[in-house]
Order: sequence, then C-alpha cells, then structure tokens
Amino acid sequence: MIYQILTNPTEAELTNRVHENLYELFRAMHVLPGFESVETDKLCYHHAFPTNPMFKGAWRARLAASEVDNAIDEAKAWFDQRKAPYFFWWVDPQTQPADMTQRLIERGFDGNLVGDPSMIADLHTLNEDIRVPDGFSINRAIELKTLEQWRDVFAESFQAPADAGQAWVDATMKGGQGQAPLKMYVGYLNEKPVATSILFNGAGVSGIYGVGTLPEARGQGIGSAMTLKPLLDARNQGFNYAVLFSSRMGYPVYQRLGFREVKSKIGILILEND
Repeated sequence: MIYQILTNPTEAELTNRVHENLYELFRAMHVLPGFESVETDKLCYHHAFPTNPMFKGAWRARLAASEVDNAIDEAKAWFDQRKAPYFFWWVDPQTQPADMTQRLIERGFDGNLVGDPSMIADLHTLNEDIRVPDGFSINRAIELKTLEQWRDVFAESFQAPADAGQAWVDATMKGGQGQAPLKMYVGYLNEKPVATSILFNGAGVSGIYGVGTLPEARGQGIGSAMTLKPLLDARNQGFNYAVLFSSRMGYPVYQRLGFREVKSKIGILILEND
C-alpha cells in the first residue's frame, strides 16, 4: 500500500492513520532476515525473528461472522508452523465482526482489551517550549553500545523483561545499522542513559512509540523532550502530522505538546501457542 504524506486531512483520515501507521510498521519489518507475511482483504499477519510479540501478529481483520473460527485456526496454524511461542491479535475500530474481541477471548486469547487512547498532533503547531535539566541530551541509538543502553532503559522504564528491548536491538543489528524500521532515541542526564523513544514514519504520518523515562528522572520534562525531538526530526523530513497510542502516565505529557485524543482505540490480545 502506497501512502503520500498527509496534507489537509479530514478528521476521519487522521483517525484512520493512527492504526495504519502501526500496520505500516509491521510491513516495514520486511527488511529483517527471514521476515514472512500474509496480507489479504480479510486478514493480515506477519512474523519476524525477534523474541517479542510485536514482531509476530495478526491484524486488520475484516471478516464475516461465519469466517472467524476458521480464520483463527488458520492464523494459529501459521504461527505454529513458524514455532512462534506467542502472537498478538490487534483489534482496531474497523475490525469485523464487531464482537471479534469476545470471539478471540473464547478461543483462549488474553491481553489489553480496552486499548490505549489514540492521539494526533499537527507538527506545525507543537509546543516547543520544553524545559529540561542541565546536562540533558538526546542521541540516536544506532551502534551496539547505544542500542544496548536503549534496551536497558526501555526495560526498566516499562518494567518489562530485557527481551522486550533486546528484540529491537536484534532487529536493528541484523537489519543493518540505520536500516531498521524504527529510529530509536536515548536521553542522557549527566551522561547516564535515562530515557527512550521511537519514531516510525509510515502511512503518511509520523508515529511515536516507546517513550519511557527511568523513575528517578521523571517529572523534569524529559519525557516531553524525548517525544518532541523525534517529532521535530519528522517535521524536518516533510511530515505534517504525528500519531501515537497514549498510556495513562503519558497522556498529560502529550497534551502539553499539542496532541489531542481522537475516537479510535486499538486493542491487543495475545495467544501463547502450545
């Protein structure tokens, strides 16, 4: 699917690009060794080597009610054949049938069923007046040392297993330095890594992911700065709008930068394979 950079969009177009940016990220994983995907007008799925459910997922379901059970069986078999220990199933506002979440739960899926708020921002009206502590700086994570710093801060910030961050390190190194789907940023306070963020340009907009700050460095504007830096980079590349899924903690940070919520949520369900 080919998208042009979004210019003068309708509200519906902007809202749609929140989850389409995520789906373009999945498609962009084709740069990774051994990447496989299936994409039809009924359902899509993708699989890549890193040990993280983000690299293994089913998405964009547009199914008739009578097709659901067979589609779930086929997706599970597809991931089983690739020895995937688990995979995500993403449910967006256009998912069909409307009771897809319940149908998935009945088949053994579990996860974040509510979904995080979707937010959008005009990159030309951002609040750029962000104050940070003296001694704070931001660098791109490209080589192994900075990628490992990104991994460790990401895991601690989100209280996630180290594997969750290591997956992106593996993807970046095996995909080729600078060739991974995402641009990853590390924030330093007095030379200590304390914050992370991710930028992905896709579906005609810029997506922000993985904004995290170590507990001891919070409340100083660092999260805002880690969000703003990639947004400014995206604007310099010609993009006009940004999208993200917000956590409860991040919501006021994004609002202050100029993001607003739109009526779109995406649910995440996970199935562990036998």
